[in-house]
Amino acid sequence: MKKIACKNVKNEAWPIIFLCWLVYMSSYIGKVSYSANITQVIDFYKITKTEAGMVPSFFFFAYGIGQVINGYYCKKYNIKWMIFFSLVVSATINFLIAVGSNFAMIKWLWMINGFVLSILWPTLVRLLSEKLSRKDLGRSSVIMGTTVAIGTLIIYGLSSIYVAFDKFKFAFYTAAFTGVVVAILWILLYKKVVVMAKNERIEQDFIKEKKDFAQEEVQERIREKKIFFASIYILCFCAIGVNLIKDGLTTWVPSILKEEYFMTDSISILLTLLLPIVAIFGNIFALSVHKKTPDYVTHCFVVFVAISGFIAVIIGSLALKQVVFMLVGLVAVSFLASSLNSLITSIFPIFMRGKINSGLYAGILNGFCYLGSTISSHGLGFVAESFGWVSVFWVLIGFCFIVGAVWCGYSYLKHDYFHQRKSRLTRL
Repeated sequence: MKKIACKNVKNEAWPIIFLCWLVYMSSYIGKVSYSANITQVIDFYKITKTEAGMVPSFFFFAYGIGQVINGYYCKKYNIKWMIFFSLVVSATINFLIAVGSNFAMIKWLWMINGFVLSILWPTLVRLLSEKLSRKDLGRSSVIMGTTVAIGTLIIYGLSSIYVAFDKFKFAFYTAAFTGVVVAILWILLYKKVVVMAKNERIEQDFIKEKKDFAQEEVQERIREKKIFFASIYILCFCAIGVNLIKDGLTTWVPSILKEEYFMTDSISILLTLLLPIVAIFGNIFALSVHKKTPDYVTHCFVVFVAISGFIAVIIGSLALKQVVFMLVGLVAVSFLASSLNSLITSIFPIFMRGKINSGLYAGILNGFCYLGSTISSHGLGFVAESFGWVSVFWVLIGFCFIVGAVWCGYSYLKHDYFHQRKSRLTRL
């Protein structure tokens, strides 16, 4: 009987996970359609890198602010219609950019796109944390973590084909079509998959979760709140760096390959596909590392150390003009940054659902991620234009060293707290 029950859990949980995955994956097609074609945008509209970088900066600013706002209010949303609204508006904006020719309007349209898409992540995390049984949380966090990589992979792959035929605006048409189709599927399937997941959780997990939560509640009372909130603040800081690196690479790698190695636009975009391909496995890597290093801040520190090493490889490859080493370094950095992005925005809020409002913290942490994205597009574009691409990577290494310094302070605070607590217990 137990084997049959486990089989039913998998069958009942899968549809809601897949539908949420499809929604967020398709949103990335409508989110990255501009960045995937930024070199073509520069040539088509005759603008500078700084001007082109302003558009994703507007997007990321609105997206980051929207993450916090929607994270706070998502508990009150009608999930079915808010997700539908977000997808349809994003699709409409992509369509307007495809048919329009006024660059001055693009940054404002893209800013609106950023805000409406910011509805999705905290709302979807809220839905999954409320409807899934505990045994499916890990699987859902890994699966949802692949949405960014696969959505980026699809739009960059198609863009490389469109550019080869001098039709880069087809990327925006693709995003518009995909958004509408997925929005319709969401409306048609939402009620059914939610009922399936809800029934399964009631039958399989409710009693066990109630007991486990009581045990977790007792354990939580012995923890010092300032340690917990210090880790939250540090994760917010790390979130900035993660997307400064991850989205900075996704946005500007085509330009780097074109300018430093004289590759054609279509080839540079195609090679950039290596980044999201390896990022798919970054989510599994994050979960496996988290099992060995359960402290979230220490996990971040270890990965940032590794990232700094591979950025050094990239700097060396630029000096020696070795494209193979450049690609190896870029792929490794993208893989590690994507794994941290999954840890911060997915694994942490979902796994901590018994202690925090998952939707709220998913929104806040994702909001800080996109603060990093805002800096990456315009800020790194400005640094590259003023000082060259090598300076961009030195800036990223500098951030990694700052994370190391922050981790040292956190470790001292944590060690000092537990040492004092041990002393008090000994005296008692």
